[in-house]
Amino acid sequence: MNFKLTNLIALLLCLLIAPMAVADEDWTEDVEAAIKTAADDGKDLLVLYTGSDWCPPCKKLEEEILSQEDFLKEISPDFVLVKLDFPQNIVQTPELVAQNKAWREKFGIDGYPTIVLLDAKQRPYGITGYEEGGVEGYLGLLEGLRQSRMRRDDFLKEAEKAEGLERATLLDQGLSEVNRELVEIYYEDIVKEIVEIDNEDELGLRTKWNEAKDSEIRKIILTDIMMIARLEKPEQALAFIDEIVKEIDFPADQTLQIMQTKLNILQKLKRTDEVNAILDEMIEMKGVEGTVRERMIVKKVLLMVGNGQRDQAMQMLEESLAEGGDNLFMWLAKGELHDSVGKYAEAVEAYNQAIPKAGFNPDLLADLYGAKADALFELDKGPEALQLLDNFADDKQMPSDLRSEVLLHKAMILRDQGRRRLAILAENRAVEIADSASLKTEMQKVVDKLRKRYEKDE
Repeated sequence: MNFKLTNLIALLLCLLIAPMAVADEDWTEDVEAAIKTAADDGKDLLVLYTGSDWCPPCKKLEEEILSQEDFLKEISPDFVLVKLDFPQNIVQTPELVAQNKAWREKFGIDGYPTIVLLDAKQRPYGITGYEEGGVEGYLGLLEGLRQSRMRRDDFLKEAEKAEGLERATLLDQGLSEVNRELVEIYYEDIVKEIVEIDNEDELGLRTKWNEAKDSEIRKIILTDIMMIARLEKPEQALAFIDEIVKEIDFPADQTLQIMQTKLNILQKLKRTDEVNAILDEMIEMKGVEGTVRERMIVKKVLLMVGNGQRDQAMQMLEESLAEGGDNLFMWLAKGELHDSVGKYAEAVEAYNQAIPKAGFNPDLLADLYGAKADALFELDKGPEALQLLDNFADDKQMPSDLRSEVLLHKAMILRDQGRRRLAILAENRAVEIADSASLKTEMQKVVDKLRKRYEKDE
């Protein structure tokens, strides 16, 4: 081969595998040198991750902004500019490939172009990519991030001179200047210190910075509690629950779950006094309000009734209702209590209070209408009871299965009155209004059983 040709080929190969020459002298590919310069000159690092020969947004960012003289003139006094290229058709030295790969993994870069802003200690405080708006807009974006970094540093510097909760507050203010996702990954040491200082959550900082981790831990513990409650002996499960609740501060909803598990165990052991005590604790628990608290009260009331404390149960209901609020389930419970001892007029009044509060809750309304109709029937107000059930059955906004069930309820009242012909009409209509073949079949089976039962008695 011609000597000159050989030299030319060698020269070309050298050029191909040599480090990429950055067109602008303001940019460097040598990360270590950039870090040293930043430390010496008190500058930040602007690290560009790009795919120079294949990525359209990368090319656009470089052409429109990063290569512009105005941009370089404004940005260079504050930043050392680093370009890490990931080309597809350009050969790079093994050293450069290894460096760029390591720095891509360092910050989890998975898209191009990406710009990471680092302080002199290599802590990231801003990440961005291509943004429209030209040089002026992009400079404004980067300057905004740099100003946030400066405010971060001011708070952290003040924190060095503070102690206790004041220190935690200043550290929190500093981290709040940085994107939350960056903080959680790259500022773990500071987050840990904040959480340790405010471990009792006096300032709410433990919750703010450790909420996700605490939540995950609590979920795991809740699962453990459920498993132990099923698999271990009751006494061991109760001891474990008491120990966990003492050590860990759970939010209200999870505390209720745990206490419900404990309640179930105590009920199986028939330890009535402890069941009453834990229900009282659940009712008065901070964060338990609205229908959740209401259901707890009803549960306590029903337990008292089951223990022969009907008068005390009614008194508790009355006192709770006097506090105000919708109290739908308490009115329903009051109606059922009156019903169970033959106080039908009082039961009707309680149901009248509950029905408007039920809103559009078809299942609950069907139960309320049925219960009220039964009480009215006991008061010898049969026509009013039947009309109430007809009103529900005629309401086409209600699901057809519930309308059919209410008509069957009406049929049973009619049969109890000996009005067989009208009962059959109600039963037939219950089947007719069913809006599917399967529901019609199901209703017909119920009607057949109903007729067989009553005809046997007749």
